[in-house]
Amino acid sequence: MLNRFLLIFIFSVLVTSCGLLDRGGRDDDLAELETIPDEPITQEPSILIDDEEMIAPVDGAIVDDGSVPRTQQMEAGPSGTFVGQKINPLREDFLAVAEAFNIHRDSYEEVKSRVYGASTEFYGTIAAVNTKLQLGTTPGNPVLVRQYDQAQSELDNIEEYMREINLLNQKVNADAGVVALLKSTLNKTLRLAGAIDQDHRQLELLEDDTEKLEIDIARLINEITEEISRQAGFAKIENQNMLVMAVAIRNGEAMGTGILNRSFLAAQALAEAGAPDEQLEVPRVNITGLPLVVIRFDDPDIDYEKTLFDAIGTTIDKKAGANFGLVAVSPIGKNEGETRINSSKVKKYAERVLRSLVSFGLPSKRVALSAKTSGDVVVPEVHIYVQ
Repeated sequence: MLNRFLLIFIFSVLVTSCGLLDRGGRDDDLAELETIPDEPITQEPSILIDDEEMIAPVDGAIVDDGSVPRTQQMEAGPSGTFVGQKINPLREDFLAVAEAFNIHRDSYEEVKSRVYGASTEFYGTIAAVNTKLQLGTTPGNPVLVRQYDQAQSELDNIEEYMREINLLNQKVNADAGVVALLKSTLNKTLRLAGAIDQDHRQLELLEDDTEKLEIDIARLINEITEEISRQAGFAKIENQNMLVMAVAIRNGEAMGTGILNRSFLAAQALAEAGAPDEQLEVPRVNITGLPLVVIRFDDPDIDYEKTLFDAIGTTIDKKAGANFGLVAVSPIGKNEGETRINSSKVKKYAERVLRSLVSFGLPSKRVALSAKTSGDVVVPEVHIYVQ
């Protein structure tokens, strides 16, 4: 019994000593511990793009809630959207090609005024020489020789001016190509996602200006083409007349116009005019069977000339005197206004095809023109028929 109490007493003393040792050394152990440094918390980049990140921060950005008037949207600065950032570069391209076109148009007007001025002086000099020859003069009159040299120099100047107009024609056609590319880019930009109403208003305004410029360029191309054709015929005839005039001055008497001009040109004019009762008739399209060529303008820049050239060439090889009918077919729109717009577009396409036919060497008098609206087509089409 005594032994049991003794063992319990010894065990209690030992446990108490251990507790005292722990309390005595705890503060020293805590003092010796090092602080654990804080680890920086890094956030993994997200693959998702918030709506705020789609729009660049712009001071005074327009809110797309319909509260901004249409006029202010068209006149406002860049919106900062993905599409809005493309508007200024497109506008700069438009202004550049518009400036180039204005320079080319002014140059054409300046050269044309020089052509008309030289033509006036040329005909004045020729009239003076012909008057003296008609009244009779000495053979090889030095005054007439000097006037003849002056007239020849003026004719050479006209031909030089026509070379400048030909060069301008190439430049204006290059402007037309740039405008076509710009118009295509605008159409694609309008279909991009990430735009607000303001962006579309400004793009539509720029598209309208581009279409107006396209019309001005097409008109100038037509005018230059006619001028080149007219002046080329003038230069050919007058060069022949100058040869005859040189002989007349050498002989001292008038000889009239050149033999080629008197016979061939007169006969050609009568042949082209036809009978008196047929001279006022306008060629009509005779639509029979299937068209020879169908050009679908689902893309305004469609490349059709190679196919058209091959088809026309094959037809001419088989039937040298073949005439052709060109029909502009426009789709029916959702309303009357859209139908009229489609009709106007397809007529411009038809004029382009006609210019291509003339550039192939096909006389325009062998092409009859017509236009119609059809519910069987969904895009503007130009049909070529063999008459």
